[in-house]
Amino acid sequence: MTGGFAELAVARTRVSLNTFRSLRKQSTLKIATIVFFAVLLWVGFFWLFLDGFRFFGGDDLRDFRILLVDILFAIFFFSLFVLLLFSNGIIAYGSLFRSRESAFLFAHPVPAPSVYAYKLSETLMFSSWAFLFLALPLIVAFGVDVKAPWYYYPGAALFFGVFAALPAALGGAFVLVIARFFTRSVKRVLAWCIVLALTVALVWGLGLFRTYQASVSNGDTGWMRKVLGQLTLSQSPLLPSYWISAGLQNLAAGELRDATYRFLLLSSTAMFLGMAGIHVAGVLYAPGYHATQARTRRRRGRIEGRFFRGLERSLFFVKPELRILIVKDVKNFVRDPVQWSQVLVFFGLLGVYFVNMRNVQGEVDSPFWNNLINVLNLVATSLTLSTFTSRFIFPLVSLEGKRFWVLKLLPIEKKNIVYSKFWFAFVGSFVISQGLILLSDAILGVAPAVMALHALTMLIICAGLSGLSAGIGAIYPNRRETNPSKIVSGFGGTLNLIFSLLFVTLVVIFMTLPYHLVAMGRGSTAEYLEGFIVLGCVLGAVLGAIATVVPLALGVKAFERLEA
Repeated sequence: MTGGFAELAVARTRVSLNTFRSLRKQSTLKIATIVFFAVLLWVGFFWLFLDGFRFFGGDDLRDFRILLVDILFAIFFFSLFVLLLFSNGIIAYGSLFRSRESAFLFAHPVPAPSVYAYKLSETLMFSSWAFLFLALPLIVAFGVDVKAPWYYYPGAALFFGVFAALPAALGGAFVLVIARFFTRSVKRVLAWCIVLALTVALVWGLGLFRTYQASVSNGDTGWMRKVLGQLTLSQSPLLPSYWISAGLQNLAAGELRDATYRFLLLSSTAMFLGMAGIHVAGVLYAPGYHATQARTRRRRGRIEGRFFRGLERSLFFVKPELRILIVKDVKNFVRDPVQWSQVLVFFGLLGVYFVNMRNVQGEVDSPFWNNLINVLNLVATSLTLSTFTSRFIFPLVSLEGKRFWVLKLLPIEKKNIVYSKFWFAFVGSFVISQGLILLSDAILGVAPAVMALHALTMLIICAGLSGLSAGIGAIYPNRRETNPSKIVSGFGGTLNLIFSLLFVTLVVIFMTLPYHLVAMGRGSTAEYLEGFIVLGCVLGAVLGAIATVVPLALGVKAFERLEA
């Protein structure tokens, strides 16, 4: 790689240090709140994993525990590798081809490979920190459970750092290729790759489920061995995910020779892929960059125009000026395949799961499991919705960026810009999530009263999550950044995600736990708890109103103070 990368790295380090110093100007309460909830979430995951490891800690389960830990680590890191691959690819496209910094660097005598290496290292940091945050509780819990030596913990951090560089290098090189040879449909190719990967995962998961179902229906008690046998594919010695999973277990067992061997395997592969990507960038990056900047937009068809006009008419219950802004956000969403493909795939997987619930035999038909599965379905839908509102709704105000002065020229009150983001999020999330919950309840055959309770719970969750994302997004806008993934990774995005998860947890506890206890109770206990159902609904509604109104009010006040 030619010169220029070192200077860019030094400049980025200085910018990062200045950003870190600027945190001292932030409110101590804000920083303490984020740190508190982040630590609370991390500790919760840690104890959950530690309790799971200790559950299989008995001498009679030792052989099964060894097999289970091997497969668990292999599947976990294989899934992590695939997720990091797509995450790096999506972020790398925006960073390499859509950021203003890339345009600035191409206007200066900086070699294309240096720009690529610099932007890819930035992509690696943005894409990996959240996965590291979620992976560390599992890694630390395993070390505590097996009483690993002290060097296991710093060694595990080195393993993960090198492992994360592999999908970053592959994702960056893949984006270079599709940007050069599929210039007119880069986002579409990325979206279809995501759809294809998740479809393969879905087919594989359904195959595992059919294996379990066939074994249970035939009275075969060895169904677990068959299912685990199909999962051994993730333990192939050719996969980097196997190298890190085996290396961590070697490190925890004090087998330094084997751990070092697998660490060197990861390191050499990461360096090879990184250098290969830099050489590919020397040939493809500059032509691909200029081609993506010069591509023409395709003309929109009549059907698409009719769809948006029909959408505007269907929003008769909001002000006309809000309708225009909502339709604008819908157009931006529909015309970005990376966004709608993720929503379609993940909520589509939930829909497929709900449709196939009746295929599960046995204890599911009992009142306890029927009600428990209903609650878990509600939790899964709500948590999925919280991640998507944090990912797609929170950055909307920031993405107006330098175009904000155009909105100020329109005969629209500034507060309506924030309200339009809320209505866009609320209507879209309500239609999707409410449909899924009603589908789940209908398939499981729950009582109408329970169905109404779940519908009310989802209504409150949709309103609260939309208010949090739109409001906090207006309080902490980042108008300098054009990459939504980087906007979400900032201070405000982290705060929004933490509050969203906490809000979903509390609402589900308030509104569904009392009924679950009543359904499982007997005699006077059930009669005593029935009064808490109404109280839980009231508390959930109050919490939803606070989560909706307060962030929106603060967001409008902060947004009206912004200058163009």
